[in-house]
Amino acid sequence: MARFSSSMLERIRSIDITTIIDPYVELKLKGRDLWGLCPFHHEKSPSFKVDGEKGFFKCFGCDAKGDGVTFIMRKLGFSYYDAVIYLAEKYGISIELEGETNNYSKDILSLHEEILKISRKEFYSSNGQKAKEYIFSREFSEDDCNEFNIGYLSANVDYSNIYKVYPKEILYNSGFFKESQYKKPYSRFFNRLMLPIRNITSSIAAFAGRSLDGSNPKYLNSAESAVFHKGNTLFNIDKAKDAMKQNKQALIVEGYFDVMRLYKNGFKNVAAPMGTALTVEQIGLLKRYAEEVTVMFDGDSAGEKAAFRSLERFAETSLFPKVVFLPKEDDPDSFVLNNGIDKFYELYNKREDLFLHMIKRLALSAKDDFNIKLSRFQAVKNMLLKVENMHIRDYYAEAAADIFNLKKENVYEEINQSRYKKSVAVNKTTANGLYLCEMDFIACLSRLPVDIIDNLLADFNLDMVNDNKIKEILKIMLANLSKISDIKDITHELGEQFVELAMREIAEEDAYKEALKNKSQIELNYLKKRQNDLIEQMRTTSDKSLQVNLLQELNNLTKQIAGKK
Repeated sequence: MARFSSSMLERIRSIDITTIIDPYVELKLKGRDLWGLCPFHHEKSPSFKVDGEKGFFKCFGCDAKGDGVTFIMRKLGFSYYDAVIYLAEKYGISIELEGETNNYSKDILSLHEEILKISRKEFYSSNGQKAKEYIFSREFSEDDCNEFNIGYLSANVDYSNIYKVYPKEILYNSGFFKESQYKKPYSRFFNRLMLPIRNITSSIAAFAGRSLDGSNPKYLNSAESAVFHKGNTLFNIDKAKDAMKQNKQALIVEGYFDVMRLYKNGFKNVAAPMGTALTVEQIGLLKRYAEEVTVMFDGDSAGEKAAFRSLERFAETSLFPKVVFLPKEDDPDSFVLNNGIDKFYELYNKREDLFLHMIKRLALSAKDDFNIKLSRFQAVKNMLLKVENMHIRDYYAEAAADIFNLKKENVYEEINQSRYKKSVAVNKTTANGLYLCEMDFIACLSRLPVDIIDNLLADFNLDMVNDNKIKEILKIMLANLSKISDIKDITHELGEQFVELAMREIAEEDAYKEALKNKSQIELNYLKKRQNDLIEQMRTTSDKSLQVNLLQELNNLTKQIAGKK
């Protein structure tokens, strides 16, 4: 996936973290920091600290920590990409990708616009007669075709003008063209009704083609590319997002024609995945715009199993959907055609909570056997363990206890014991011994410009670092310094350990001077450790020549240590 530009991430970082967190946590000033009740676990006294100046939060109860983007990821169940987009949209920040990647993507999007023009022209030519007959036979109108930019591509489309304008690199990487055995480009699509797949900004990210000559597969999508990742894309999200925002609801169906049928009949908030089950990323995309998601499945056992399988992804995002099960042999398109939109509304209005439906089905399947009941309950518990939002987790835990006829306090205790197996100690020393100077060194680096960090690490030997996690943080820094304008550009690559260390107080106001002190102390610790190792070697060896060499090295080390002091 393309990287966001440094300038865009800088604007995201400039958002006051307190304004991001404030809608979810009541913060009160205590000293120079803000404190509140952690939104990620139960607590009666505040252990959730927000440092507005540094732009980080940390809970000293459950060890949740991070920046504003991390908070949105945890709270709303978003991926990093979705969290950045969410904040950009909320705070009016334009979305920008890195330079070369951005230009590359722009060329592919431009190519797709030209392909759309060709497919639309073909649709309305004599070549597209079969396509028009097909779409009109399914009771879609010309207005519907214009609404969704339906097109057609025959087997003999002339792409010569496109080949002249766009280099092969763009053609092959667009996901629309392939390379023939003669090293020539050719289209993946022919004799297919064409639907453009647009992203949230309404740019054409890919195409979907429906076979009209009986060839398989019936539906074919563009291959994944720099601008199209099927797991991150929803068909019709470009048009549906405004309706989702307005009524806070989203309706998810399986097929492209299901979307078109419902959209033309008033369900402007309808979208569909790319022929696969919903992904965490797609759910995150929906959560940007809707508070309630309804999914629609076939009413047979396969549909119910598919619905239950989707719950795991929803649990990971702390969002459980409503569900509508259609009558057997029906999809939304055929149901509306056969029964009318009023009957569909009646069915939709009876939608139920999918997780509660699953809990009831599992409890019912156990009948009166208590051992089977406990076994079925484990599936529910495992689902609840994935839920970060404590309010949602508690709601379903209580419902599960009632449905399975179990004691609520026992259910809560079992879930909490599984969820929090380890108590987190603040600044706990790691197994291999963590020196404070190493922790403070990272805290100092987090406050310094990239060029200063580069200067400090230029002659730094990573073998001197005692703690493996800190060593990994420094490795990532060194690998990325030439690519970034601010160390916070790679906060998520550096991980939670970096965030925690970045929130440490340092002794001096001048972070550079303090960094030099800690760097010197790290070097001194390393030299002392080496000194002790040499003394031990001298004590245990009887090899005279080796003793002479060790003594010489020991003398040199002693001088270096004296110089450091």
